[in-house]
Amino acid sequence: MEPITVPKLTVSFAVDIDVDYDSFGGKTPQEIAIALQDEIDDLLYEAAPNVSSVYTSITAIDSND
Repeated sequence: MEPITVPKLTVSFAVDIDVDYDSFGGKTPQEIAIALQDEIDDLLYEAAPNVSSVYTSITAIDSND
């Protein structure tokens, strides 16, 4: 018996997240961005059990001082 092919969708989002940044906290802006990216990936897997893959990319890190 041949396996049944399950159709997949690719849904793309652009999300901007404002984060309170403490420059004395020991993490660089890049490290904070990577940590947030990891958390978002985990949350997406937890929130939607039918998610098979998550691909995120950091497009910009801007200081809004």
